[in-house]
Amino acid sequence: MNAGNPKFWPSISMIDKFKGVGWLRFELPPNNSIIRVALFEASQSGEPLEFSFIWGNLDPKDSLGISTLVEALVNACAGKPYLLVVLEGDLPKDTFQALNSNLPICIVRPKSGGSSTDNQIYGFNGQLSGINWELAQQTTNFAILSKYISTNDPFELLERSGKGLAEVFAQPFIQTLSEIPGLQAPISLLPNTTRRINVLGSGKVKSQKIPINKLEQSTGSDFPASLWKILAKPPSEQVQNSKFYSLKWAGTLLPFQKDGVHALMEMDRLLLSDDMGLGKTVQVIAALRILSIQKKIKSSLIVTPASILDQWRQELNRWAPEMSGIIVRGSIQQRGWQWRAQGDFTLVSYDTLRQDERYLADIRSPENPWDVVVLDEAQKIKNRIKTSEIAKKVPRLRSWALTGTPIENHENELASIIEFVDHVSNGPRKRYHYGKKLIKRHQELQLRRKKTDVLQDLPPKIETKLTIPLHPDQRKSYDKAEYDGVVYLKSLGSEVKIQHVLELIVRLKQICNADPITGASSKLENISDRLQTLTEQGHRALVFSQYKSSFSGVGAAAKYLSKFNPLTLTGDIPVNYRQEVVNQFKTSNSHKALIISLKVGGLGLNLQEASYVFHLDRWWNPAVERQAEDRSHRFGQKVKVNVIKYSCQDTIEERIDLILNQKQALFDTLIDDVSLDLSSKLNRKELFSLFGLN
Repeated sequence: MNAGNPKFWPSISMIDKFKGVGWLRFELPPNNSIIRVALFEASQSGEPLEFSFIWGNLDPKDSLGISTLVEALVNACAGKPYLLVVLEGDLPKDTFQALNSNLPICIVRPKSGGSSTDNQIYGFNGQLSGINWELAQQTTNFAILSKYISTNDPFELLERSGKGLAEVFAQPFIQTLSEIPGLQAPISLLPNTTRRINVLGSGKVKSQKIPINKLEQSTGSDFPASLWKILAKPPSEQVQNSKFYSLKWAGTLLPFQKDGVHALMEMDRLLLSDDMGLGKTVQVIAALRILSIQKKIKSSLIVTPASILDQWRQELNRWAPEMSGIIVRGSIQQRGWQWRAQGDFTLVSYDTLRQDERYLADIRSPENPWDVVVLDEAQKIKNRIKTSEIAKKVPRLRSWALTGTPIENHENELASIIEFVDHVSNGPRKRYHYGKKLIKRHQELQLRRKKTDVLQDLPPKIETKLTIPLHPDQRKSYDKAEYDGVVYLKSLGSEVKIQHVLELIVRLKQICNADPITGASSKLENISDRLQTLTEQGHRALVFSQYKSSFSGVGAAAKYLSKFNPLTLTGDIPVNYRQEVVNQFKTSNSHKALIISLKVGGLGLNLQEASYVFHLDRWWNPAVERQAEDRSHRFGQKVKVNVIKYSCQDTIEERIDLILNQKQALFDTLIDDVSLDLSSKLNRKELFSLFGLN
């Protein structure tokens, strides 16, 4: 095979200096000796750069004549591609082998041996082993193409090129030109600019540029707009044949989330600052999983607030079951071996990261860096304090920061976060200060989608279950109450009743809401942190509790969240006054939250003004919970509703939730809105087993 003159071949290091890859397609219409050729040039991300086409009255076996057409197309391109890719089956094999274009050429063929895509072709994300390749003799071609298809499916791009070729020759004026004897005119189209016609035949080349709007007027159609629609990079949800989407996922990745995954995979520096509730965690985990399967990464360090370490591990187990890892926490001796444990990911809190600076230097160096370092809630490094400096010094190849609020008070907070994201693998660390340089770099590194931007992608309601640890004060009170309660139940012997167990459950659930002595509450602290961010973005919320007391229910929540000027709605408020409370919330933006007892809030309210719903404690009847949520999520709601449900780690809430989830899976197959009344749906054995009683 003649693959062109080697002196023109680019090296791998030169690739970035060239625009893109050229995707060649050939067509020989039935009963017609005119060969049609298209050269579609696309960027490394698959975006269309240029489309050129030509025709010639040639024999399909005339390799010299066809080489002349290809060379004319390449010369007509405004930006030269660094590689040509052709699909086996478009022309006889001998013709391909004799092609000469002064550029390296690769021939690819699908597994099935056909000349077009099929559902069994996997060419995406570097999955080279699944494709039969025929390449030029020089291995440079293989290396170049391997680099390119790390982010592109070659068969999808060849199909776009083929569809573009069919589209242009469906235009009457193009057909007329192609029927003129002896005329060979490569026509090159650039997006939204001009077409250029180079006329060959007399030994001279004449070029003419015609504005696109005039071209559209002359054709009397929407061409070439119709062509660019065909050539446009398809939305990520349409690329279903790639290895990326052949993986089994725990749930459905929404279109904008898939785009986020692609961005993370393609960029070694990214500030992902989507609105809260759009799944930044899931996007990162999906990207880590794919990169890990591709053997592109082996080690990831994920830094988060301590309160969500377990949540991250749970999500990693759900969305990336192949990956293994460890949470670094505990005593200093325990943390020593945990840092040295070999796994796909290491989870650590910001506080522990600060405390264990000496371990970091021992286990990772610039010569042996982390493949990825992820900072969740990256606003934690907004100030240039010790934690921030340690995070920025961690040696790494990729820096991903997640935060919905990269600026909370002043611009230098953003500068500190960008200093982490815009890392330098070897060399002095970059420093930023507020100004044009920071703004420009921020625009280059940030991916941000607001809820209003992706409204059409979102389901009507997004539900999130959070399992968080108890506050130390709560843990002390909880452990004592559970111990005393179990001792009492055992003392009753055969006289113990289900009602006795239920009373203990209620008492423990109330402690999970708030400590009865100090008022400390991990749930309310989490809600407060979230509301701080959400209210700054213009959101308001409903908070539900099945209790109304000032120690563990609506009253306690109102006291804890007082800075958000909440209103309360409980059964203590006379029925004829309840609507006044609702109207006050609906008409006054000064009230950022409405805290409601679940039974009162489940009926007769229209509260579309709230886009977030928090369940401080779980009602064991899902239908009642759903009815309460629908106070916000109902006809007239202009934004999607996020529902967040809490339970506490290593408590009765977690144990009951596990049993009920197992039962719910069965109930859901039988009937909708199953009522899981605790005393009727858990039998005596299950209830008693919650406390280790036989």
